[in-house]
Amino acid sequence: MCNITTPQDEPATNATHLDRVLLQLSVIDWHDSNEFILFLENLINKTQHALNIATVNINLFSGSLTDVVQLLPQYISTIEASANFSDIELSRLNSGDCIFKSAGENNKESHVTLIIPLFKGDKFIGVINFYDMLKNDITSSHVISFCHAIASLVQRNLRLLDNEFQCALSVTKASESQEQFHSLAFFDVLTGLANRRLLNQKIETQYELATNTEVVGALLFIDLDYFKAINDSLGHAVGDAILVEVAQRLREIQREQDFISRLGGDEFVILLPDLSENPMHAEQHANLFAERLIERISEPYSYKGQALHIGASIGVTLFPSKNQQAVDLLKQADTAMYQAKSNGRKKVSFFNVKMQRKADKRLHIYNCLKSAIAKNELFLHYQPQHMVNSNEIIGVEALLRWHLGGKQLISPAEFIPIAEETDLIIDIGIWVLQAACRQFVEWQSQGICVPQISVNVSTRQFHDDNFVDSVLMVLDDTGMDPMQLNLEITESVVIEHAEDAIRKMTDLKNIGVSFAVDDFGSGYSSLSYLKRLPANELKIDRSFIQDIPYNVSDMAIVEAVLAMAKHMGFNVTAEGVESRQQLEFLQRQDCSFYQGFYASKPLSNDNLVLYVKRQQG
Repeated sequence: MCNITTPQDEPATNATHLDRVLLQLSVIDWHDSNEFILFLENLINKTQHALNIATVNINLFSGSLTDVVQLLPQYISTIEASANFSDIELSRLNSGDCIFKSAGENNKESHVTLIIPLFKGDKFIGVINFYDMLKNDITSSHVISFCHAIASLVQRNLRLLDNEFQCALSVTKASESQEQFHSLAFFDVLTGLANRRLLNQKIETQYELATNTEVVGALLFIDLDYFKAINDSLGHAVGDAILVEVAQRLREIQREQDFISRLGGDEFVILLPDLSENPMHAEQHANLFAERLIERISEPYSYKGQALHIGASIGVTLFPSKNQQAVDLLKQADTAMYQAKSNGRKKVSFFNVKMQRKADKRLHIYNCLKSAIAKNELFLHYQPQHMVNSNEIIGVEALLRWHLGGKQLISPAEFIPIAEETDLIIDIGIWVLQAACRQFVEWQSQGICVPQISVNVSTRQFHDDNFVDSVLMVLDDTGMDPMQLNLEITESVVIEHAEDAIRKMTDLKNIGVSFAVDDFGSGYSSLSYLKRLPANELKIDRSFIQDIPYNVSDMAIVEAVLAMAKHMGFNVTAEGVESRQQLEFLQRQDCSFYQGFYASKPLSNDNLVLYVKRQQG
C-alpha cells in the first residue's frame, strides 16, 4: 500500500511544503491494480491540494497503455494527439518541453494550464495537465520542478504498471498454466533469474535453516561497474543483452545449492548457503567466490566486432550473526557493496558494524540536509581572490557552510558528496547562487568594492534541464549584474556531456556570465574539449600547489598548465596558496590570480567587509 500522510496546511507555492508533498508521494509500494488506483488517487488529490488548482488529469494517446486507461477512467483518458494539439505544440512536447495554454480570455485572475509530456522509453505517449494554475505560480522554479517531478512519478508508475499487467494479461488471455503465473510472479522476465519477491522468501528459509543447523552462509550483493555508460551510449537493447550474458555467467559459476536473483537494473544477488560451520572458513569461501565472480564478469563482451568492458563491485554479509535478522541481510550486503565501490570498484567488501554506523550517519546527514534550507541552517563564507603580482583583490569565492540545528558545524567534505548523490544538490545550489548574488548586491549598495563573486556549480545541478533558466531567474530576482558573476564548474561537467555543457555555457556567457574550470588537472583533462570551451579561467587544483617548492614534479605541472593556458587565452587562479615561497613561484611563472590561507581563510560576511576595507585603505 502507499502510505501518505496529510501535511500541515501551508501556502500552496511554499517550496518546503512542495518538497514534503513530493517526498511523501515518492514512497511507492503498490502490488496490484487496486493499490495502484489508491496510489494514483492520492497523487492527484495531493497535487491539487499542494498547488491549489482545479484538477489534474492524464491524457494518453490512442493505442498507448490501453489496459491502464481502463483501470482509472476518472483521471486517465485517451485522446487523439493531432486533434488536441497543433503541429508546433506536438513538436515541442515530443522534444520534452512543457507548454502553457490559456484558461480563457474572460478569466480575470489570469489562469493557465501547464501541460507536461509523458514518455515510455523514447516514445511520446501522452500528457499530464495541471489545470487553472495562476500565472504568478508558474514563474516559480519550485512549482515547475514540483510539476515535472509529479509527471516523472506518474510516467514511471504507468510504465511499471503497464509492464506488469501486460505480462499478467497475456497469461490470462492465453489461459496459461499455473506454472507460468508463478514464473511471472517470482522470476525476472529479462534474465529468467529469481526476482526480489522470491529472493526474500529464500533468505527467510535459509536464514532459519542456518540458525537451526549452526552453519554459516553468505549473501553477495553485486552491482555492475561502468554498465550505465554502455547503456546510455549504446542503448537499452545492448544493455539488456549484457545483463542476459551476466546472468548466464553467474549460472556457470554457481554451485547447485546456490541461489541467484536479479533485483532490477544492474543489481544481482547470490545466496550461498551452508559454506562452513566455521565463520572464518565461510568468509574465505565467500571471498574466493566473489573474486571469481568479478574476474568472470570483467571478461569482455562482444558487440559488433568490438569488446565492451564492465566490472563488478560486491558486498558480502555472513549469516547468521549476533543481533542480525533475516530482513537485515540485503541492507547489510548493499552497504558493503557501496563500500566496495568507494574502495575503487572491482572490489569485494565484507559488512561490519562500523560500516553500518557510517551508513547510518550518512542517512542521518541526508535526512537533516533535506530541511536545512527551510530551517535557515545554511550560510556562506567568502574567500578572497587576489592578483598574484599586485595582491589587489579581484573577487571572492562563495563557500557553503552548514550549522546543523544551530549547534553542530558539519564539514562540507562530509555533506556535499551526500547532496551530490541526490537531487538535493539542485535546490541547495540554487540557494547558494541566490544568497551569493543577494549578498554581492548588498555589498555594492554599501560601497564595498568587490569586482566579482564566484559560485561553485555541481555536475548534477549544471546538467539539470532548468539550470540556465534558474540562473536567469536568480539574476533577475536579485538584480545581480551578470558581468560580475563567475560560475565554477569541474572538468567532469564538460567531459560527461560536452555538447550540452558548451551550449549552456554559451547561453549564459552571451549575457555576461563568466566561467572557470575548477580543480583543473585533478581529473581527466581533455584538451579537445578545453579548446572549444567558452570558459575564461582555469583554477589549478590545490594538490599541485601544496608541495611547492619541495616537489619538482608539481612545479613542472603548474608551469606546463600556465604555459598552455597563456597560449589558449585563459586566466589562471592557483588554489590553496599557503606560503610566500608558493606565491613567489607563481609570480615568476606569470600566474594571474591566487587564493588560499596565505592571503586569507574563508571569512564570514562581516569579516569579509572588514578585510576588503583594510585591503583598499
